[in-house]
Amino acid sequence: MSSTDSEVQRDELDALTSILDEAAFEIDKQAEITQGTLIIEVTLPDQFHIQYHQNQHRRTEFLPPIFLRFTLPTDYPSVSAPSFQLECIWMTDEQLQILSDNLKTLWSDNCNEPILFLWHTSLTAQTLEWLNINATLDLTQSFPSTISKLSKPQLTSAQVAATINNYEREKKLILLSRTIVTCPVCMGEVYGTDCFSCYACSSVACKACIKCFLETIITDGEVKSITCPINPSCKVELTPAQIASVVDKETFHRYDRLLFQLSIDSMDDIIYCPRCQNPVIVTQGTDDHLRNTLGECATCSFVFCTVCGKTFHGVNPCQYTENQLKDIYKDYQNASAAERRAIEQRYGKSFSRLMDDMASVETIQTTARRCPQCSIFVDKLEGCNKMTCLKCRCYFCWNCLRELSKTNPYGHFHDPASKCFNKLFEGADAVNW
Repeated sequence: MSSTDSEVQRDELDALTSILDEAAFEIDKQAEITQGTLIIEVTLPDQFHIQYHQNQHRRTEFLPPIFLRFTLPTDYPSVSAPSFQLECIWMTDEQLQILSDNLKTLWSDNCNEPILFLWHTSLTAQTLEWLNINATLDLTQSFPSTISKLSKPQLTSAQVAATINNYEREKKLILLSRTIVTCPVCMGEVYGTDCFSCYACSSVACKACIKCFLETIITDGEVKSITCPINPSCKVELTPAQIASVVDKETFHRYDRLLFQLSIDSMDDIIYCPRCQNPVIVTQGTDDHLRNTLGECATCSFVFCTVCGKTFHGVNPCQYTENQLKDIYKDYQNASAAERRAIEQRYGKSFSRLMDDMASVETIQTTARRCPQCSIFVDKLEGCNKMTCLKCRCYFCWNCLRELSKTNPYGHFHDPASKCFNKLFEGADAVNW
């Protein structure tokens, strides 16, 4: 290496070190010959999208960088060009070759001059132009949607899109850490390192405010579908990693446990043991009613009926509480035809009778009213609004359910101060005097 080439190389590397930060320029100081890596981020237009499935695309602000790994020969730049290799996860070998050819052309036009910085700026500004990419990076043209066993090892378009998405998130967090932000919740100014940023909409608020919000809803047990707490229009759910980055370990443990319990509850073949509350796998979907209703807990060995939760009673009908009957009846009324058949099969031969009983109770509760003294249901088929309870003989007003005087029950309807004044026959059919 001539002293002139050595000095030019040293000056060029010093200049790159001063211009580019450590994340954009690396030198292997242990190598016998000068080699390193330029890490180049491509400049994107304002409205830039990536397409990863047919008719599926999303906007992106950053793409993973191009890695230009170079080696400087001893006679660079007076005689030889740097040897180099390009790598980029969202490009094909053909696209990388196009960029390589353009870099070689730049060397031909500027031979005997330091070229690394020109390569860096050109790749930054002209990569999309050289690859004939305008506003959309169509990954479906460069990467397959699926990989078969016979295909060579490579990424799918969806996997490349996921890599781009992850890089963009990390890039935004790095940029956020270098800024001071005004929290839209408490209006305080905080460093970006003390902020929370939503992956989906990029809304930002201080971690203290987000921590308070998340801890409140997790303490209340609302762990399903926690969406962006900053932007109400953002309906994307927060990831467990996002929540763990804000709340303390105890709160996250509660969140994780409740979320697991919700997932167990959503499984059709899982039921909780009535005795120890541990999950039990049950048999469903068979023609054998006994198998469908038999649950055996592996933890406490309790054998129980999966319908009523009591000790397994075989072919004998279940004994239901009033609240259980109400829940069953409500589920059945809101179910589809297929869901109704499944419910009927689950509860067996006594189901029709149970539904008839509940329908009668439902009708009574809809049309009748409770006596203010003994609370039984009393129905009014006709007549005036002065009612007499058949059980306790209490007089009461059908309109306001107020208990009436035994000696003057009609005074309630003749008193101008009463809200039922002149309403003795309100709502009743016409009366022929």
